[in-house]
Amino acid sequence: MPTKSFLLFAFSFAILFLNNPRNSLAIESRSQREAVIAPRAKKFFKGNRAKQYISLTGNYSSNNSSRTYQANCRYLYQNWRFINELNFDHEVKYADRGSGKKKLFDVKYSELYDKTFSSKIRLFSTKFYGIFYHRLIYDDMSSFYYDHRTAGGIGYIFFNDKLEVDFSTASRVVKDIAPKTDYIMSWRLNHKFLDNFTINQRSYFFIDKNSLDVEFKTSLSYRLNQKLSFEIRHNFEKRRYRDLPSKPLINDVSRSINVGLIFDLGGE
Repeated sequence: MPTKSFLLFAFSFAILFLNNPRNSLAIESRSQREAVIAPRAKKFFKGNRAKQYISLTGNYSSNNSSRTYQANCRYLYQNWRFINELNFDHEVKYADRGSGKKKLFDVKYSELYDKTFSSKIRLFSTKFYGIFYHRLIYDDMSSFYYDHRTAGGIGYIFFNDKLEVDFSTASRVVKDIAPKTDYIMSWRLNHKFLDNFTINQRSYFFIDKNSLDVEFKTSLSYRLNQKLSFEIRHNFEKRRYRDLPSKPLINDVSRSINVGLIFDLGGE
């Protein structure tokens, strides 16, 4: 059966609008919240199709003052009813206690264990599905010592698998920091209309007591002919948070627009 390969033409360009970009120790990184949302983007297979795989990888990196060793294991099982994924990372860092050209990387200053399990389960033969996420980060040589988050919720599939919407709550516990609860809404849309148009959107709201994260990733493509399509992408992110109760709210807004052509090169 023929397969397709696509190439984004080199004249694609981006327009960025950044308002008040800054960092805060009071708010977690975007990647941590993305990790909660990302597993939900995988779709259930249709029919009797199933897929499972396991991967084992290792990584070594170094600079003038430290060395890092990392091992990773990932397992995925996906069929019409289940999408289960397990990730395990082990990372060890050593510092140099030598002097001059003589390097002695024998002072261990970090040994981190990072385990993540996510599950998306279709409830019987309905359009409802359940979602579960758990992540545990542990490093007894760090100041935070442990950091774990658990999330669970329910979703629904609309319009013959074109739209998925889900709601969930999550709890996060970090050593020496008060536990907090997050409220999450996310959705994913993939819809073709007027023959040649396709719209894709992936969005979420991530709310807790002290902050609000909103993100919209949208793409609209128009097929000019069998080999050529025009595409425009719009990404919008807003983060509103407060560093301290006595401080005013901080609003960070990031927006990007990408425009380009997609060539279908064909292939077998």
